[in-house]
Amino acid sequence: MYLCKKIVTMTTVIINEKTKKGRIILDLIREMSCGKIIADNLNDEKTPNDKTRMAFRDAIEGKTIRCVDFNDYLEKIR
Repeated sequence: MYLCKKIVTMTTVIINEKTKKGRIILDLIREMSCGKIIADNLNDEKTPNDKTRMAFRDAIEGKTIRCVDFNDYLEKIR
């Protein structure tokens, strides 16, 4: 009597969708249905992070300082 265990392994591959070769690989995976494509929305370059959004908000609200030079900047932030 033989018992067969199905061994499942998972490999993560990062593919650049902006290149021609990357799009071809993704199309092949979709066509063959041989893998799962997970979108990486957490590190989307188009979405600003919290610190950047806060800086935008401060600039819109006028919470900025004007400086003549770098030394003036250092004096004002201390």
